[in-house]
Amino acid sequence: MRRAAVLLLALLGLLAVALPGAGPATAAPAGDWTADRVLVVGVPGLVWDDVDPQATPALWELADTSPIGALSVRAARSTTCLLDGWATLGAGNRARFPAPDEAAPLVPVPTVPLPGEAPGTGDAATPSPPAPAGPPVSPELSHCGLQERLAADGLADPLTAVRAVAEDSATTRFGAEPGAMGTAVGCATVVGRAASLAVAAPGVGLTREDALPGDPAAVAALLGTCPLTLVSLDGLVDAGVPAPEGSETGTDPGSRAAALAGVDEAVATLRAAVAALPGDTLLLLQGVSEVNDGRPQLHVAIASGPGFTGRGWLTSASTGRAPFTQLIDVAPTVLRALDAERPASVNGQPMVPTDGRPGTAEAVAELQRANTAAVTHHRSTGTFFAGLVAVDAAVVALGLLVLGLRRGSRPTLARLRPVLPVAALAAAALPVATHLAGLLPWERAGSPRWALAGSVLLAAAAVTALALLGPWARGTGRRHRLGPPLVVLLVTLGTLVADVLAGSPLELNALLGYDAIVAGRFTGYGNLSSGLLAASALVATAVGATALGRRAGPRHRQVTGAAVLAAGAVTVVLVGAPGLGRDFGGVLAALPGFLLLAMLLTGVRVTLVRLAAVLTAGVVAVGTLAVLDWSRPADERSHLGRFVEQVLIGEAWTVVSRKAQANLDILLGSALAWLLPVALVAAVWLVRRRGPRRPAWLHGSGLLRDGGSGLRPADGAVLRAGLVAAALSLALGAAVNDSGVALPATAAALLVPLLVALAATAPAEGDVPGGTRGEPDDRVTVVSRGSTVWNT
Repeated sequence: MRRAAVLLLALLGLLAVALPGAGPATAAPAGDWTADRVLVVGVPGLVWDDVDPQATPALWELADTSPIGALSVRAARSTTCLLDGWATLGAGNRARFPAPDEAAPLVPVPTVPLPGEAPGTGDAATPSPPAPAGPPVSPELSHCGLQERLAADGLADPLTAVRAVAEDSATTRFGAEPGAMGTAVGCATVVGRAASLAVAAPGVGLTREDALPGDPAAVAALLGTCPLTLVSLDGLVDAGVPAPEGSETGTDPGSRAAALAGVDEAVATLRAAVAALPGDTLLLLQGVSEVNDGRPQLHVAIASGPGFTGRGWLTSASTGRAPFTQLIDVAPTVLRALDAERPASVNGQPMVPTDGRPGTAEAVAELQRANTAAVTHHRSTGTFFAGLVAVDAAVVALGLLVLGLRRGSRPTLARLRPVLPVAALAAAALPVATHLAGLLPWERAGSPRWALAGSVLLAAAAVTALALLGPWARGTGRRHRLGPPLVVLLVTLGTLVADVLAGSPLELNALLGYDAIVAGRFTGYGNLSSGLLAASALVATAVGATALGRRAGPRHRQVTGAAVLAAGAVTVVLVGAPGLGRDFGGVLAALPGFLLLAMLLTGVRVTLVRLAAVLTAGVVAVGTLAVLDWSRPADERSHLGRFVEQVLIGEAWTVVSRKAQANLDILLGSALAWLLPVALVAAVWLVRRRGPRRPAWLHGSGLLRDGGSGLRPADGAVLRAGLVAAALSLALGAAVNDSGVALPATAAALLVPLLVALAATAPAEGDVPGGTRGEPDDRVTVVSRGSTVWNT
């Protein structure tokens, strides 16, 4: 067993070294990044639907000649408002302005950023005079309205505001240092009060203007003051469709078309001023936040200047996928262009251009569809999670009514027994159907949410039909009973493996995957898919390895163990390699599961010492992959390598504490958490269905003997081994990933209906014990110490 573990780790390291890196393929050379100055233009609320060759010609021309991308503005709150966005941009990490999301009280807006702070206090060398208080905040003020009013009527002292951001609990959880970009550059010019949150810090030379000058020559002079200039174009803040109750900023909404025209004119003025300046200027135009109603979307990202010339997509190592970038990538891009040292707290990565972009009209349309898909996913996951819980609960309830609480008891709806396996298989097909739905262009439909729902149901129906109508489901006997559940299991496993090998196109915007708005991940396996992969791979490996071992004769133990270890090595590489799955916690969860499965199937007694060795092997594997990723250039590392860097500089606790808080939030607030009680009810019921003539449900190691599936003891032991290994893997995954209990709950959505389907096709009372009617058990069951069972 020790030699097998060493062999597995060696194979893991060899495959990980051989895998391609995850960095963008056409990143510009480091020398091309040098610029004399950087201009960051933030346009709150700007999305690609706003960019049009007739309505916004300056923006269109800029997009036509520059790399462009879809920007995730995710800060340290679920909805990024104006001040959150600028604070996050300057920190290069997720931050939050300490203002409430809820409706504000009916009091005048304060003239300084924090309630209770006296006007004129703070550390600014030359604070602007406080602006007069605006009109009382209306009851309709919500979402981002309060921050927009604070930006317009307050922020007289930016250092006080930055200090408040730094002290916010969510900011500290991410380890962000507000104003880090300004500290690294040392001098900045700011146009617009909100933008000062990105650079204000003690010792920073700060020039502030409330509005952009109308004269291009004056603008050019302003841009030449410092190497870094930030301009906030806030025209869209008050733009919208007029309504009787007014806008959420407490002011009358302006025309969005007129506001866009004003923004476009300002962009044209800035570009003319940049052209008049000597030297090279890098222009970064970003839609820094949501506005008004605050519904999260993807925003405009354009980079033009040294290193960003010609048409292309934008991406970064923090996303690993074109054409997506994050707001936290702006600061490292600025610092790299100005050849300034990047602080350790900056968690973003420099933006880089990539090839492969089509013409501007087609590219903008593609970015609009990316936003539609992300918004649809973001607004649909809660409903889908609740629906998934309801479906699985209905399947378990139907099983109780159709099969009865115990074997031999009189069921209430026995006549529906033929329906139960079909319903169970359809429920088990739902998780993989969320990925297969991505094969259909549902985001192009007029009602994308309904199109997404229809695509998922169609994919689930196709998987169910494949399971029930193939040759593996025809006739009678054990093989035909196992055929349909195995098909669903293998389709799930095959889809997840093929998807990650293809670059995870189906994982993005899958209902059990991730979206670019949440920005938890952009490529590789999400936490929920990682749990699905581990569960399906372990159970499928248990079946496949046992089948190989049964054909190997006297060497069945060696063949079975080698098959499990080989499958484990491949799975771990798929999950954790920087160029593939990129799931830090998935490796730590999957590898111990496969090592335990090898022990259970080969008759090795499971002890505390050996179990500790298994967990240690998982830690070593994770460390190996993380160090390999860390050894790559800093701008190409995935989150595995960045975590190693955080450990080295003593900031790893911020990641650990944030994940712990996320786990608690999911346990208390996610609908998926209710799948665990459903799974517990199903487990108790399936155990009780063993009946009085079966052996006691506690046996040897105290684990299920056959899961109430009606399988003969040898096959039931294989199923038990796969489920036990999956349980260990899922428990570890829940502990180390920030999805918490949602990870095992998602796997339960696959495994519980499959077990119900097996129970529904189990032999009826009076059938041959230990087998299926008409199928004698011609194998000898061998039991070793530790209650591991195999056949000869």
